[in-house]
Amino acid sequence: MYIAFGRTVLDTEEIKNKIEENSEFKVVKDMSKGTKREDTAAYNLGINIDVLRGIIEDDYSIEDLSEDELFEEYISLSEELATDLEDLFEEEAIIDIKAYKWDPSDNDIKLVIAAVHRDVGENKLKDVMRRLLTQLE
Repeated sequence: MYIAFGRTVLDTEEIKNKIEENSEFKVVKDMSKGTKREDTAAYNLGINIDVLRGIIEDDYSIEDLSEDELFEEYISLSEELATDLEDLFEEEAIIDIKAYKWDPSDNDIKLVIAAVHRDVGENKLKDVMRRLLTQLE
């Protein structure tokens, strides 16, 4: 899908490939069409728990954390790692990231990332993120 991004046109498939080639995230689904906007890129992502566990073990003993604490660590770390994906978008992009689920069947944390041109504004981006999270629930 092609989206209008400021004065350029972006191919969401190309961005998807960049995400998968340059990060530990896998793209579960291109959600750009679901934004109901022609200027927004959005993806449902997953990151493997083993990747997160390896990073967390550098700072904590996993066995000392309760399941709730571990869940919180997985969620915050996955969102933190996803902020690095901003570099894969155009320089004028602003992004919003929300981790929403620990999926034991896939052994990963699921996230949504949405990006718009900065001229669109953060308020529109927040509205888009709310809509996307509603679609997933």
